Amino acid sequence: MRDAVEVAVAQSSEAAGLPALRAQAEALRRSGRGPFVGPPVLSADLLTRSQGIIEEETSVSAGIRWPGEGKAIRSYAGRAGDAAQSGIEAARLRIAGDVRDAWWSLAAARASVAVDRDQVGIAATTASQVARLVGAGEQARRDMLLAQAEASAAESRLSQAQAELARAEAAYAALAGPPPDELPPESQANVTDPENSPALRAALDRAALADARATSLTYGARLRLEGTVGIRRERGGVGDPNVPTEPFRNALLLGIRVPLGRNQSAVADAASARSTALGASAEANRLRLRLVAEQRAARARLDATTRSLDQARSRRDALAEALSLTERGRREGEIGFIEALRARQALSEAERDLAAAKVARFAAISSFNQAMGVLP
Repeated sequence: MRDAVEVAVAQSSEAAGLPALRAQAEALRRSGRGPFVGPPVLSADLLTRSQGIIEEETSVSAGIRWPGEGKAIRSYAGRAGDAAQSGIEAARLRIAGDVRDAWWSLAAARASVAVDRDQVGIAATTASQVARLVGAGEQARRDMLLAQAEASAAESRLSQAQAELARAEAAYAALAGPPPDELPPESQANVTDPENSPALRAALDRAALADARATSLTYGARLRLEGTVGIRRERGGVGDPNVPTEPFRNALLLGIRVPLGRNQSAVADAASARSTALGASAEANRLRLRLVAEQRAARARLDATTRSLDQARSRRDALAEALSLTERGRREGEIGFIEALRARQALSEAERDLAAAKVARFAAISSFNQAMGVLP
C-alpha cells in the first residue's frame, strides 16, 4: 500500500507543482534583500540645444523600501517554502486515503467474486446431482428445475461481481498502477493528536503564509518613495565654428520622487490578502474540529465493524450447521429439496456477508489510520 501511495503521489498535481513553488519561494527570498524594491532603472539622455550646448545625463533610480519591508518579504518567502512542503505532505495523506479506498474496494470485489464462484460450483454440482433423478417422477423434475434456476441465479451474481471487480481494478490502476496480487491489511495505528495531522499542519502553514503575504503587501499600499542618483555633463560651443568648444562641466544629481497619492490597486490587494488570511485562519480552526470528529467517528466505525464481523461469523457457522442437518434430513427423506435449497441459499448469503464483513473490518482499520493522519 505504501508503494501504491508513492506511485499515486508521483502522478499528482501537487508533486508536479512543487518545484515551481520552491522556485517561487526562493525568488521571494531574493526579492527581500537590499534597500530597494525591484531592480534599479538606468536612464541615459543626450540633449543638444540650438545655442550650441550639449547635455549628457545618466541616472539610476529605484524604489526605496520602508523599514521592516525586506524582513516581511523574507518572512513571506519562508512561509511559502513551509507551505509548499507541508502541502505535499497533506497531499500525500489525502492520496493515501484515495488509495486506501481503492485498495479495499478492490479487495471487496475480489472477495465477492471468490464467494460467487464457489457458489456457482456448488449450484452446478447440485443441479447435476438432481438431474440424475429426473426420471423418478414429477417431484424430481421440479427439483431439477429449481436447481437449474439456482445455478442460473448464481451465474448471474458471479457476472455482476466480475463486472464490479473490473470496475474496481480500473479505478485502482488509474490511481496507482497495476493492482497487486495480494492485498494485505494494515496494522492499526495508535491514537494521535489532531495537531500532528499533516492536513492540519498544512492548513496552519497556509494561514501563516496568507498572513505573511498580507503583511508584506501593506508596505506596497503605502506611498512609495523613489531615489535617483546620476550625473549631468554639459559644455557649450558645440557645432558653432565661431565659438570655441568649452570643456565639460559635471554635476551630481540626487533626487527623491514622491507620489501624489497611494496606489489604490495596491491598497485593494492588501485588503484582499488580509481577508484571505482571516479566512485561512478560520478554515484551520474548522479543520481542527473536523479532525477531532473524524477520529471519534473512525473509532466508532472500527468498533462497529468488529462486532459486525463477529456476528457475521456466528451467523455463517449457525447456517452451515443448519445446512448440514438439512442435508442429512433430506438424505433420510425427512426434508424436501426446497427446504435444502433455501438452507443453501441462506448459507450463500451468509458467506457473502462474512466476506464483506472481513473486508469492512480491514477497511475500517485503514480509515482509522487515515483519521489519525498516519500514512501506510
